[in-house]
Amino acid sequence: MEQAEKLLANSTFPETASNNQLCRYLYYSARIQALRLDYTASFSGLSQCLRKAPTNTGVGFRIAAQRLLVVVQMLMGDIPERHVFFTKGMKAELLPYLHITQAVRRGDLAVFTEVVSKYATRLQQDGTYTLISRLAHQVVKAGLRNLNVSYSRLSLEDVAHRLGLPSATSAEFVVAKAVRDGVLDATIHHEEGYVQSHDLVDVYATKEPALAFHRRIAYCLTTHNDAVRGMRYPPDAYKKQLEASRGNRRKRNDDKTDEEKAQELEEEYDEDY
Repeated sequence: MEQAEKLLANSTFPETASNNQLCRYLYYSARIQALRLDYTASFSGLSQCLRKAPTNTGVGFRIAAQRLLVVVQMLMGDIPERHVFFTKGMKAELLPYLHITQAVRRGDLAVFTEVVSKYATRLQQDGTYTLISRLAHQVVKAGLRNLNVSYSRLSLEDVAHRLGLPSATSAEFVVAKAVRDGVLDATIHHEEGYVQSHDLVDVYATKEPALAFHRRIAYCLTTHNDAVRGMRYPPDAYKKQLEASRGNRRKRNDDKTDEEKAQELEEEYDEDY
């Protein structure tokens, strides 16, 4: 992995490469970035790869890119849109990932573990098993968010039971990490053995709307720059067209007889005088 990262950092992709080569470069770069925990860059590269990939051919490549994009999106803490799993030609291939997404959304660690065990062979063949194994933390986060919204006060034993954790001590560690990471706004009462949620604040008073707005602006700017770059004429294209037109003109002059050439010269002489 380190060697792949060094190769990616020290190499420059040529601007004259074809669109298919660019799509493959974006896909493999995104895989490396995802394994290196750089999910934001991986998500951006995969999104650009799917936009540039041909729609009529290369179905297998688009399926592989869509699989990885779904996993990376969940690792970022987002849930993919439902219509993604029902795209034409991808429904059967993305069925295991649909079940995993549903388990992550529910926040049930037991169900998530069962689904991953059921499709383990398939996920290993797809090359996404390592990344999906990291989703256990996201499952716990989603479950804690659901409990935080539903209950203002909950014992650690109930948290462990609802999330499928082995003990109340494990639940306390998980809740403490979620509070430290900003996932929950709550207080842990260790001696009494319960978690007290704080009152929900206005989301528009936080930085979340600004961050979401920034992500959308970055996506739109990237799409705009790619469109402008794609519409530019290649360098010295007019020279090739000019040479081609001159070659056609010479070819037409060479095909004419001496009488036709003399007649054209006579017409030009009459026009001048």
